[in-house]
Amino acid sequence: MNKISNIQLFALIVAFEVGSTTLFAVGIGAKQDAWLVILIAYAISFLLVWVYTEFPKYYAFENFSEILNDVLGNIMAKPLLLLFGLYFFNQANHNFYEFGALIKLTALPKTPIIVIFYLYIFVIMYILCLGVEVFVRTVEILFPYLLLFLIMVFVFNLFSAEFDFSNVEPILGEGIQPVLKELPIVVAFPFGEMVVFLMLWHLIEKKEKIRKTTYIAVATSTILLLTSTIVIICILGADLAKVTQIPLLETLLSIKVAMIITNLDSIGVFILFIGGFYKTATHFLAYSLAITWLFKKKNPKLVIIISGLIFPIYTRIHFNSLDDQRWKGMEGGGYVILIYAVLPLLILLIAVLKKKILQRKGEN
Repeated sequence: MNKISNIQLFALIVAFEVGSTTLFAVGIGAKQDAWLVILIAYAISFLLVWVYTEFPKYYAFENFSEILNDVLGNIMAKPLLLLFGLYFFNQANHNFYEFGALIKLTALPKTPIIVIFYLYIFVIMYILCLGVEVFVRTVEILFPYLLLFLIMVFVFNLFSAEFDFSNVEPILGEGIQPVLKELPIVVAFPFGEMVVFLMLWHLIEKKEKIRKTTYIAVATSTILLLTSTIVIICILGADLAKVTQIPLLETLLSIKVAMIITNLDSIGVFILFIGGFYKTATHFLAYSLAITWLFKKKNPKLVIIISGLIFPIYTRIHFNSLDDQRWKGMEGGGYVILIYAVLPLLILLIAVLKKKILQRKGEN
């Protein structure tokens, strides 16, 4: 498979992390303290990212399947690889429905959702079948526009008549409990989802720069998430932001700068599509690689095509509405923590111990 440059890795991580999170008020369960939840979750993510980026230090060129085989042996590696693959499939499924439903809601209200799903998946299948190099090149090309449009939205909202910074006050007005309650959700989404990049480290050109690039990308993503959440709360207020289906689009509709710059919802649709596409496609690629390695194949094209054709039908059956999708997204908290935190840490600890034991034996 083709290699990924560090610039492309940076763009992919930011697009992946931003994904849907700028459209929604992340951590809004803590109301006006949502920004504080994001900051604490970001601090915790330092540990997660350190664990994820420690793998290339010990296994620079092996893919994740080969790492599992070396660390745990073939008997344990296969079920674990399947477990990770199913997690990535589930995440892709949630992202896929969410963005398909939002595209129908905002841009194509008269189009049957199954048609939107198939158009969406055909684009993902086509780009992924062309190879990882094409996939990351597209994000490298589109990323500056995504960043530009996000900054435009923030700036226009800042000068809008509806912007009221007092909406983020008082800090910890209801105590620390709401912040702590919301924290596990925000750690898992979006920061814990970075576990998907364990499937891609072997494709990065300069392994020694993976950690630095990842930390910078996650910091950039956090700044965008913080800004987005503060803007949404300042425009809508915490209570309205909590119940609004797509808060960012609501803020765009409220923009009135000198009665000239108004109705910028088309920018929101662009952000929605780009962010949703790369979040879904990255998870779908990781799932396809896991299943490909599970059956000891080299090219994931067959898995991409077969799974892609079934994917829209499964998604349509699995979810009834956006509320249903978000409710189901809250299920399986223990399973999610197992995948993004417990298993990577355990696998890394075993790998480090195994390397040290082998090193001592070599010295003796």
